[in-house]
Amino acid sequence: MMYSEFKKFVNLLGHDITISGYGTLPKAEKPCFVETKQRIIGKVANIPIAETQFDKIVNLPDPEEGVYFIVNRVTMEFVPFSREDVFCPDSGPSAIRDENGQIVAVTQLSLWIH
Repeated sequence: MMYSEFKKFVNLLGHDITISGYGTLPKAEKPCFVETKQRIIGKVANIPIAETQFDKIVNLPDPEEGVYFIVNRVTMEFVPFSREDVFCPDSGPSAIRDENGQIVAVTQLSLWIH
């Protein structure tokens, strides 16, 4: 894949994200997310079970030359195939975790191939 000249990352998450070797990006004022609709379809042990329908992506900016957007994993699954400027944090084995197992930084980003 050929990526245009890098200008900046834009964090579209609702929390700060630290990318090892790059820095910490502040949380988005208007996070990107997938809008959902839910309906209760039953109960198990008196706990409601909801059916969730994913509807559309909200607050994903149009592509901008050299700008790369970071969204959460669920949102990444709904990003159009043509968007090679949108990534999600790779929270797998390469992530840096504290003594409690919480992620403190990621070392790489993921581009999902649908």
